[in-house]
Amino acid sequence: MKITFSRILIASGILLCLNSCREEAFASDKDANTPNIGDANVKNGRLYFPNKESLKAKYEELKSVSDKDIINYVDNKNFESLRPVITEENASQVIETIKERKISLAVNNSLAGKGVAQNPSQIAVEDVLTDLDDLEEIIGDDAYSAMLNGEAEIQVADKIYKYTDVGLFITPATKYNVLVNYLEVNSISGNLLKPTDGEVANDFIESMPSEKLVTINQDIEYFNANRMAPDPEEGGGGGGGGPYYPPTNPPVQEDIAQIVEGLKIGEIRTPKLGNIFGTTWVTDDKYEDRRRVKVKFYSQDLWLVYAIGCKVKHQYKGWTGTWRKENADKLGMGVNSIAWSFTHTYDPPLGGLPGQRYFFEDKVFTTVDQYYNYVNMGPAKMPSLPFEKKIDGVIEWIYNATSLTPEQLRKLFYEQAWKQVKKLGEKHNKKYNRVAFVVDTHTVTYVDYYDFSETKDNQDVLEKVFDWGAVTPQITYTFGGGVGNGVSITKRDFDFKHPTAMGINMYGIAKKNGGWHGVKLIKEKQK
Repeated sequence: MKITFSRILIASGILLCLNSCREEAFASDKDANTPNIGDANVKNGRLYFPNKESLKAKYEELKSVSDKDIINYVDNKNFESLRPVITEENASQVIETIKERKISLAVNNSLAGKGVAQNPSQIAVEDVLTDLDDLEEIIGDDAYSAMLNGEAEIQVADKIYKYTDVGLFITPATKYNVLVNYLEVNSISGNLLKPTDGEVANDFIESMPSEKLVTINQDIEYFNANRMAPDPEEGGGGGGGGPYYPPTNPPVQEDIAQIVEGLKIGEIRTPKLGNIFGTTWVTDDKYEDRRRVKVKFYSQDLWLVYAIGCKVKHQYKGWTGTWRKENADKLGMGVNSIAWSFTHTYDPPLGGLPGQRYFFEDKVFTTVDQYYNYVNMGPAKMPSLPFEKKIDGVIEWIYNATSLTPEQLRKLFYEQAWKQVKKLGEKHNKKYNRVAFVVDTHTVTYVDYYDFSETKDNQDVLEKVFDWGAVTPQITYTFGGGVGNGVSITKRDFDFKHPTAMGINMYGIAKKNGGWHGVKLIKEKQK
């Protein structure tokens, strides 16, 4: 008996040892496959990251910190950003930095026989301010713009990524001179402060595929996201992209609703350098000569990072002429919709599923008698969306039509769907501020995001970001949330980087010195 027991102990010890070794080996393999996340250093005047994971981690960190923290990070690296973050303390230095770049660029062009070097005194401050605005509009993301150097470059592993006004060029660091020569031969500007000749730029962009990485030669790759061509009827900027349809019983405070309804539709500025990396739409309301409420929407694919953002800034123009952020007594932003649409092959109405479903509180509800009553259908997971963690719920409708106009979608939402959501909120003692409205027709699926956040006190900027970082926002959407009640479930694949069309309807407001100011940014769906 003792011998048998001893054998059992020995066998158990061997098994434990083998299992421990296996776990150590597995942990070792796991560690070997996990990228090493490291901070950047500076190589040849560029931020250098050892891998894309490190870049993404730093990018996400900078997106969440203050302007002064970004400035401190850049200063500690002894690094010059493409578009430095502007504060009251550094405004004059930023102007001098951009001036020096323009002078250096002019001198280099003069030495190359491409013009006469500018006298520093001939560079007007207004020109520098215009350049700063243009740089913001071509690279709409402030954090990423701060990570690029003055030549709009960044290095990840052994590759240099160079942004130009005709697209992104990628080359091994050891072959950088090959890229410089390629740009020179093709008359493409290597600096965003000096645009490429318009005809040359258009010809080059049209000759290249968009939304995919292209191999130009063994040393150079190229990418652009210039998918959405300007609507010729809008004349390059337009007065807001269409009529404004004020919501019925808008879900914001009554006094704010009145202020919003009285706002003008702003004129949308088109970046001088174009929307080569996606879309940036900007408008503003200037008041008191030196103040403005600036409203911006951006959806940009910069290859290394991708994000959609809505931003409202309250700014003051200092004695240097630069616009810097300034606290408003109250600052507000509302998103009446960010709208995506995705075409699909003709389908009859999805059978076996209720025409209206509401995914809130980890349950799915359906409606009876339009929006006046609802039925709890039981537990259900919210359908997958790239921004599902940022919303309170999803409204899903199956609509018997071929397609819908933006006005029809808004009427469905405000006059029917939203009223039901408010009833659900009352039942659960909740106020739902952020919701998605998914409507499927015979040929198109519409996905609209609404954000009815309240105003905030003593703020200089409000921003809502769909920050998908380096991850492509591709999802498979399951209608009914997987609750099929025995019938087949319809799924559709959506890529939010590449929708059939996209539009924005938002506003920004600010209260300062006793008065309200603001503007609407409206752009109907653009293909």
